[in-house]
Amino acid sequence: MHGLTLDDVGVITYRTDLPEPAIVRPTDAVLAVRRAGLCGSDLHAYEGRERVRFGVIPGHEVVGEVLAVGDDVDDVVPGDRVLVPFTSSCGVCKPCRAGLSARCSSGELFGFGDPDLSSASALQGGQAERIRVPLAASTMVRLPDHISDELAVLLADNFPTGWHAAERAGIVPGEPAVIVGLGSVGLCALVAAMSMGAKPVIAIDPLADRRDRAGRLGAYPATPGEEDTTIPAVSVIEAAGTPAAQRLAVRLLDPGGTLSIISVPTSVHFPFTPVEAYDRNLTIRTGRAPVRSILEHLLDRVLAGEVAVPVDVVLTHPAVPLEHGAEVYRRFAAREPGMLKVAFIP
Repeated sequence: MHGLTLDDVGVITYRTDLPEPAIVRPTDAVLAVRRAGLCGSDLHAYEGRERVRFGVIPGHEVVGEVLAVGDDVDDVVPGDRVLVPFTSSCGVCKPCRAGLSARCSSGELFGFGDPDLSSASALQGGQAERIRVPLAASTMVRLPDHISDELAVLLADNFPTGWHAAERAGIVPGEPAVIVGLGSVGLCALVAAMSMGAKPVIAIDPLADRRDRAGRLGAYPATPGEEDTTIPAVSVIEAAGTPAAQRLAVRLLDPGGTLSIISVPTSVHFPFTPVEAYDRNLTIRTGRAPVRSILEHLLDRVLAGEVAVPVDVVLTHPAVPLEHGAEVYRRFAAREPGMLKVAFIP
């Protein structure tokens, strides 16, 4: 099997000798990958900001076709086209029943191996020809024919994550909202905030290309330092993942406002103090988005045309061959203009 592995900080290797995934447990499925997203959080390990086990296939946003299922999987059959969120989930444990599928008691994160538990197997990711999906029946989502692979790869992570960020930001219809960080999740959060009635939406990013995309989606773009701080922001979404972005996000909040931090943190401390939060009666909400739980209600709205996923604006590179992986990771990490969201094909 061919695919990519992360072999050191800044080192992505294209390999043609990877082991074939197989049914290990009766709740497993094996998929042929049709699309595998490259996510901003993939850069944390690539850039050395997060410790991981090297030699693992990365990628946690997958659209694929079912090749084989274990004996206990009866909700999907070979030939079905499915999307796979970034964590597996059982659907029945206490977190899953509470709508926190991303914190499933038996869930695993695709494309991740714990560097401190080398004896435990890593769950290989989707940037390869095929992938094993544990807890397949409750993890995978069957796709109708009219949902394209390109749309589905955004539904596997970025769009539900952005939607979750907007939901927990306390969007008030007719009131302003601010998005700090306009990567794919930030732009998806922007669309979600507008769908929930925020007006206006101020979109902040240092990169002109990303600000232009926000403008195309109907937001008011601004660079850090140029935003209109006189606009009362009851809801601010931080989607950049840097201390500077979080400091700016807190500064833009009205007293009593809500900060929704959706970026994956790599710092050990927040760049604001408990005193600041207390003195301004701020609400800070953070945590991994429970994508599988969110899809239970969001997918129906997408299918009904009530919510438009901004595929054309966000997915800038929808079909990149895996053999170009090392170069694409380098360009993606450099925040190359015009390269916002990548989907690999085998």
